[in-house]
Amino acid sequence: MEDFSLTPLERALCQALNRRGVRYLVVGMGAAALEGAPVSTQDVDLWFERSDDDRIKQAAVDAGGFFISGFGMQPPSFGGAGLERLDIVFLVQGLGPFGDEYANARQLEIDGVELRVLPLERVIASKRAARRPKDQAALPALEATLLARNLKG
Repeated sequence: MEDFSLTPLERALCQALNRRGVRYLVVGMGAAALEGAPVSTQDVDLWFERSDDDRIKQAAVDAGGFFISGFGMQPPSFGGAGLERLDIVFLVQGLGPFGDEYANARQLEIDGVELRVLPLERVIASKRAARRPKDQAALPALEATLLARNLKG
């Protein structure tokens, strides 16, 4: 996707996660944008297989940032200049188990980094299941993109 780019620290983090063998997916509207949908987002959602994987913290340090595992009402998050728009998720509504979704994810190269991305069909399923107003508002653009892709194919 030409309009999607990673900050240098995001790129370094994804490379470190890949080197360390951490399984994660780009999901949400970031995935939709990478799949060609004409949408924008202020964050990039990363779905991790396990919340207790110490390699996530190690990768953040490798990249020059840090990882906060979360506590109480505070969700897990990354910190460091250039990682502000990354959100961490461990559950995505309306989808199967992480392993199943990971096995069917698309692999894309963005800014020289290999990313596993939730397919547009699955992004749509998760937005339908979430039933939040902002997700419902995004559905027409996502569905139109999928329809146009299917008509071309």
